[in-house]
Amino acid sequence: MTEQEQKRSQTYVEIIGDTVVGKHLIVTIFISVVLSFVGFFTGREFIFPRIAPEEMIQSYSLLSGIAGSVTGLLINTFLFKPKRTLNETVSTNNELSEIYEKLQLDMEEERASILNDPVTAREMKEQGFYDMFISDEKKEHDEKKKK
Repeated sequence: MTEQEQKRSQTYVEIIGDTVVGKHLIVTIFISVVLSFVGFFTGREFIFPRIAPEEMIQSYSLLSGIAGSVTGLLINTFLFKPKRTLNETVSTNNELSEIYEKLQLDMEEERASILNDPVTAREMKEQGFYDMFISDEKKEHDEKKKK
């Protein structure tokens, strides 16, 4: 099986609004849990009985378990790189209208809410995406209105 065929055959799962490969999710959970327990039990049985008072062993062991979790996080970060790519392109007003139509949203209602709220309009102009939402006809109409 080629690499491209493998990518197509992978099963994706949606977790907290993000899409991940199911097998990778299971492996990352396993790595994190194992390292957390290893950190906890190592601290409780070998490290802290020698250096900490009896009543503090459990507390310090929890800290070493957390250290194990952070170690698992770092390992998982290096093992599994993000699969998505972000392609930033400037969208035109027509492209945005098509997207809104596909999503069954009302573009005119969105434009009206932007035009009726000067704070939102100003922020969108500052961020540079006001022109994507407001059509050229609306801009001309607003300019004539101001005169």
